[in-house]
Amino acid sequence: MITVVWFRHDLRVQDQPLLHKAAALGAPVLPLYVLPERWTRPGQEGFDRLGPAKSVFLQECLADLSASLDVLGLTLNMALASPAALLGHWHQSTPLQVVTAHADAPEEQQDIDALRAAGITVYEVDSRTLLPSSAQSWESSFPTTFSRFRKKVERRGGPQVPAAEGDPPLLQAATPLPLPERVASVVAALGARRGDWQRDSQHYFSLSGGGQAARQWLYQYLFEERHIRHYKATRNQLIGTGYSSRLSAALAWGCLSVRHVWHAILDYEQQFGGDQHSYWLRFELLWREFFHWSQREYGAAIFRSSGLQLFDHEGAVCRERNEKASDFWQAWCAAETGLPFIDANLKELMATGYLSNRGRQNLASFLVHDLKLDWRSGARWFEHHLVDHDVASNWGNWAYIAGVGHDAQGGRRFSPTRQWWRHDHHADFVRYWLPVMNGLSRQQILQRHFASDAESAWQGYPVPIVSLPDSDREVS
Repeated sequence: MITVVWFRHDLRVQDQPLLHKAAALGAPVLPLYVLPERWTRPGQEGFDRLGPAKSVFLQECLADLSASLDVLGLTLNMALASPAALLGHWHQSTPLQVVTAHADAPEEQQDIDALRAAGITVYEVDSRTLLPSSAQSWESSFPTTFSRFRKKVERRGGPQVPAAEGDPPLLQAATPLPLPERVASVVAALGARRGDWQRDSQHYFSLSGGGQAARQWLYQYLFEERHIRHYKATRNQLIGTGYSSRLSAALAWGCLSVRHVWHAILDYEQQFGGDQHSYWLRFELLWREFFHWSQREYGAAIFRSSGLQLFDHEGAVCRERNEKASDFWQAWCAAETGLPFIDANLKELMATGYLSNRGRQNLASFLVHDLKLDWRSGARWFEHHLVDHDVASNWGNWAYIAGVGHDAQGGRRFSPTRQWWRHDHHADFVRYWLPVMNGLSRQQILQRHFASDAESAWQGYPVPIVSLPDSDREVS
């Protein structure tokens, strides 16, 4: 009997409950990462789940994980395959048990269920959340809104977040198992998808993937540069240094455990004192927690066009057919919507694999409420590009903006003109990503949002593909 530690979105050895569970089982250990074949197949929009920046970041995470396991005397096995098929194949010749994290999405749960159906014992471990499965504080029903969730988990001095696992245990390495002949290489697949993409240190999000880089950045952010001192005030900035935590990608791929981050913030508060800024970073971690538990609660329902149907918001999803949907979608994918603020955010996403909190909300709002496109297309677009894509957070937030998730108000529209005017005070963000705007004043750039005919085009930059309401002209 061997224990396969199946890594998915928990690519670290520090604070790793999977390894501690494997040690407790006592059998030799074989670490495994499977890049699911389904990630490499294009969906109906024509793209798969691995954009260039995302592929590079994952490559770096896996290289760091492999090096960290080497130090422990373990070898990381990697394969581009169906996880259930690969593990089932091995089990036919070598009895094995599997240790892995709780499923992040229904398709992962299907893989786990398929392993059990094949007679393989699977141990699911809390690796991705602040709260353990045994400490659900919402009792009989999951809260319909984040505010209700937060009140429940924060009552009586909570949430009570277990300590991180700490250093990895001593483990005995299992003899490597041969891969089936037709199993493809993860390294080759990711390398092909990165193309000629290179990280640009001038871009705000330029952190490398992997646990070592993530731990270094966390310490630098909290204790050396102490950017957390202004987190609440600056988290909605669009450009600059230190305005947000930049922890999302490390959390999405599990380079850092969320419990480690939580307790690091508490250590900061113990040393320097807590305030609204340090609390607000923990507050954002609770938002992440909320969406993760919602995903477990509602499963595949979150991917439906009609969403979770928690509130009577039928009008939010029953829109008339958009005859220009194809043209609008093509303009979106090319970052040529004609609205500078929208296009600048789209270009940043495609170039870096990252997007600010404010940018994400505005892109989602614009696609859903102004272009009137299917919100799920936007969620899949993000899934392809975002380095920090997290199934629960991405799809939960898109459903929230579309009015089919946990928003009791039935959706959120943001004015792209007012939002840009408020958060890009000197037009630095738009000019960085749209150099064609360098010849225009801030007021002239604002007017691009309302250009109405081809004669209004500016040096080849298109006019808006959709007219904004007159109320959007009020930006003060």
